[in-house]
Amino acid sequence: MDVPQLINVLALAVALAAVITSSFLAGRALRLNQNANHLPVVLDALRAQRLPEFTLREAELWEELPKHDAALGFTRLPEPLRGRAFEVSCYYQHLSYLAEYGLADWDFIAVQTTYRLVRTWDCIKAHVDAERQYRGSQNSFLNSYEVFVKKVKGVDINAATERLYRRGHGRRGLY
Repeated sequence: MDVPQLINVLALAVALAAVITSSFLAGRALRLNQNANHLPVVLDALRAQRLPEFTLREAELWEELPKHDAALGFTRLPEPLRGRAFEVSCYYQHLSYLAEYGLADWDFIAVQTTYRLVRTWDCIKAHVDAERQYRGSQNSFLNSYEVFVKKVKGVDINAATERLYRRGHGRRGLY
């Protein structure tokens, strides 16, 4: 191979390396940009858990709902319990949407909400079933919440926490 051919081959190799590197960096930039756009949504969605009023209403739901006949569903519960039931369960439905449809990191939402998400579901499940019957469809009420809870119950939360830690700290070389 003569010198001009060698230079052409080297130039081609350098160009190929540049295309691969720039493609990788562009993909990474798109992912970071997507995460940056979703972060305010996720933090705002998790805000309720930090509010004393919400946690109080959730605790009241846990205490009061079991005292009422599950056949009432949600719609036929007396106020203010009906409002609490809808508010708290729809909050977790919203978080489930974010996690299940990829708008938020699934592990992040699961780790942040496991205890209360599952406890609330266990409290409302019989009422949800009755509400679905009242509405005439098994797919008419809090379905994403139910799917998310089933998945969360089946995941090792300690392992999910470790994955989050590695992803968050490992990128910065701290882990």
